[in-house]
Amino acid sequence: EIPLKNGDGRNQDAAALLSRRPEGGPPLAVEEQENYLTVCSGRVLYVYSKRTGLFTRMSCDGQRFLTRPMELNVWRAPTDNDRKLKLEWMAAHYDRSVTRAYRTGWRYEDGCVKICSDLSVSAIAVQRFLDIRAEWTVYPDGRISADLDAVRNLEFPELPRFGLRLFLPGELGEAEYCGLGPGESYTDKRRAASYGRFRAPVSRLHEDYIRPQENGSRCGCDWVSLSGPGVRLTAAGAAPFSFNASLYTQEELAEKAHSYELVP
Repeated sequence: EIPLKNGDGRNQDAAALLSRRPEGGPPLAVEEQENYLTVCSGRVLYVYSKRTGLFTRMSCDGQRFLTRPMELNVWRAPTDNDRKLKLEWMAAHYDRSVTRAYRTGWRYEDGCVKICSDLSVSAIAVQRFLDIRAEWTVYPDGRISADLDAVRNLEFPELPRFGLRLFLPGELGEAEYCGLGPGESYTDKRRAASYGRFRAPVSRLHEDYIRPQENGSRCGCDWVSLSGPGVRLTAAGAAPFSFNASLYTQEELAEKAHSYELVP
């Protein structure tokens, strides 16, 4: 494939989603409690934890999107190729890490609500391995943008991954994305993929390896949507990103020895 130059090389769907201009919507109100910030309007209800620096509830137009609190995710199910490296990861307790917020502040800006938190990621009995400055912007139309500035402790091994994990309702079972597909695509497999717009049920994104492990990720994506009857959740990035949508948690994939033992 050969990219063709044009006046604006960005994916235009992603560029529209990432527009910083508020597109209107009911004004946002903020209620601050000891451990939570609640941002709400006639359309959205977002609850932000001052303990973790992440959202615990996201609802829009009466549809609840999170079935569990959002997580900052540095772990994944090890692959066969990780059989040596995973020992270093587990010694660093990456599989048992938690996120902690030390300070959180918020302000109104141009009709939006900006929330800033200083975070760390660590596990019990070891020093922290990530320091993060997180800035979230909630727009009146319901969009949320995230800027995470992370510094890693280089005494620790490389991270298995770095991203956000969202537990979504099962009815959001249809995935659509613009990136490298249609099969799974990783840095070392991307030349077997092509760039395009693809759609598939979440169940078909899973690669059924005999020994369960990390699988099904799509890289080089400009945006991804998960949808169900009358509802859609979309994520977009200014730079290409990877996403994984699965019926199985990473803990389930790591614990089971055979594919037939997996429980959705």
